[in-house]
Amino acid sequence: MNRIACAAPALALAVAGSPAVAGHGVGHYPSYYPDEIRLEAMDPATAALGLEGKTLHAYLGGTPEFAGGVPAHVKPLRSLGSFLVLAFDPAAKAFASAGRRCAAARGIHARLGERAPGAIYHPYPVTPYHADYLHHLDRIGAAKAAGEAESTMPAGGGVRLEAVAVADLIAGAGMPLDGRPGPPWVKEGWFQAHALLAPTVTDPENRSAVDAVYQRLMTGDHAGLAERANLQRQLIAALTAGCERPVVGYTLNHEYVNDDFSQGIENTAVDSQHGLNAAVFVRTAKLKDYPWNGTLRLGLVNPPQAAWNPVAGFTDAAGRLVWSTIGDPALVPFPFNASWIPNRLDFTVTASPGQSGGVRVPADALIPEPGTGELRPVGKRAIASAKVVYDIFASPFLDGAEAQVADLLYPFVFAYRWGVRAGPDDPAHEPHLEATLANLLGRVVGIRPVRVDEEVKTIAPGLEVIKKTPVIDVYLRNAPGDMHQVAALAPPWSTVPWHLLALMEEAVVRGYAAFSAEEAKRLGVPWLDLARDRPLFAKLIDLTRELEARRYRPAPLAGLVTAEEAGRRWRALRTFAEKAGHFLVTNGPYRLQEWSSGSAVLKAVREATYPLGFGSFDRFVYPPRAVIGEITQEAGRIVVRADAERTVKLGRQYETQRETLTRKTSHGLYGLLVVSRYLLVGPEGTVVAADKMRWRKDGSFVVDLPDRMAPGGYSVFVAVFLDGNSLTPSTGILRFRINRQG
Repeated sequence: MNRIACAAPALALAVAGSPAVAGHGVGHYPSYYPDEIRLEAMDPATAALGLEGKTLHAYLGGTPEFAGGVPAHVKPLRSLGSFLVLAFDPAAKAFASAGRRCAAARGIHARLGERAPGAIYHPYPVTPYHADYLHHLDRIGAAKAAGEAESTMPAGGGVRLEAVAVADLIAGAGMPLDGRPGPPWVKEGWFQAHALLAPTVTDPENRSAVDAVYQRLMTGDHAGLAERANLQRQLIAALTAGCERPVVGYTLNHEYVNDDFSQGIENTAVDSQHGLNAAVFVRTAKLKDYPWNGTLRLGLVNPPQAAWNPVAGFTDAAGRLVWSTIGDPALVPFPFNASWIPNRLDFTVTASPGQSGGVRVPADALIPEPGTGELRPVGKRAIASAKVVYDIFASPFLDGAEAQVADLLYPFVFAYRWGVRAGPDDPAHEPHLEATLANLLGRVVGIRPVRVDEEVKTIAPGLEVIKKTPVIDVYLRNAPGDMHQVAALAPPWSTVPWHLLALMEEAVVRGYAAFSAEEAKRLGVPWLDLARDRPLFAKLIDLTRELEARRYRPAPLAGLVTAEEAGRRWRALRTFAEKAGHFLVTNGPYRLQEWSSGSAVLKAVREATYPLGFGSFDRFVYPPRAVIGEITQEAGRIVVRADAERTVKLGRQYETQRETLTRKTSHGLYGLLVVSRYLLVGPEGTVVAADKMRWRKDGSFVVDLPDRMAPGGYSVFVAVFLDGNSLTPSTGILRFRINRQG
């Protein structure tokens, strides 16, 4: 949607083709720091040699095998790796009862290190790497104390220790499409605990409680943070009551980066659960010697195996990294909490209390028809509980096609068409999209294109960009979570154009390939790969010629795309593919340049029309951390003081500094975003109140206790988060008693 209007064509050409000119000549630096990213599969020994010799910048997904110690210039970065669980043999009578299974879980504390070196004992399915950790402090402490008090495991076989990778839980969470990692709350502890433990719950009463509470959390059937925290605690209690699959600890992934003074990298953002294999890493990593015109060299444990298609491909570690680099999601997972970062859009959320809501949906808003994808008006009297207004940061696709409203709506059409089988002989069905469609059917009430805003933006003397911003309203029901999670439910965005999705549809319907590995195996056809399957590539080239001749556009787009425009799109796509050797047309910051069986080279898109650039995600690098200090009780209130730990750059090195947290504390040139939270838990173990603390001018935080409290024991959990950093938080608990009503 952005065009260059330039009085000096030579300058425009220089910006588009030369990162050196882009870095020094203009005020907008499109794409991100490395001009080129090289990915190569290698074994741990080879990775160690590369890191030691400073020819490799990072090794993703594994631990290098250094011949000696870890060199001083090689630094580890940590993220949550796996849950450690006990698995019981159903035939083992020794563990037929919940009591015996629970005793086995407690008793493993003394021997966990023997069975899993590097394991962290944590007998609870919510860890310090989950944003909802604060909600479970008392129960985590009680579970640890019970385990530490029991020193022996029951004798006998029938039990084994298993590691369940968090990445596998996230990948199996459903809602695939366009590279999205899962539902908006996919990184929260309660959601992962359900994915991990719910399949093993056999007790009917516990099963019923699990299902009921999970449904309320998924649909937002609660009022306020206190009730939500109570539901999360109830869910964990029901999931763990029978000890069918007790969690006994977790492991961390340690990924290593080259931090050498001149030949290393800096500015490395790491995701708390995805590690370095995350969109935020490739959007921040910067070479120390060549910040925006050098090559970032990354090693991967395994070569690419999954097919490269954005519907149900890119499913292995190598594929996820490639797609998160060349593709551009609407929102990016927040690296150190469970929320989301706007990437290719901005938004405003208007929400109405309750599930049914009171937001009226305009009659001309559209909704796709399941099975066909046809866009129908929602009609009169449609009501939603939330309205999200999206301003889309559009830009042209790599084949030159300008993004239009049709491109933004077609992912909805596609999911409604392929997520359900219209009939027994309907070939247009992909089982992997069933969860996506179920989510959309339960939440999306209507989609309404509003307008396209236009602005002329000067990025250098004589160089202007005509920026067009589509505005689209999406109306939702059952939309829980913070505002960013609500916005991540169903954003109107696609990183590939409608004609590429339509090309893949035609290929699958004709039996050339299948979107997913499972369907490919079932049908006996190739797994759809838009780059590496050369016989399929030749078929797709021929197919684009046919579709151009027919000026084909899918029926749901007939009112949005003219036949002439469709013909131009197919011609542009074929021209791009014949030149590039692949069909991976995106509007992301990098493009696929070349590849082999074990490597890929990605080149930065240095087009002035790309809306984001250097520094866009720098605020998510080296996050500051609050440290809870003194907690005291005064008349009617709890007073908390905290320090701030900040990573400070000194030349090309970094060090951590700590100081008292005040309203003047900053993070570099920017003031800190300070968020405080407290939970007040009553005598029955129920969350009585949950809210932010009051921040006084002297820097202290205050929890104002309710005026009337029933007699009994109470606990206050407190934490402070700086710039959204909830990773391994410093927390505090103050316990006190109320002896009489008042």
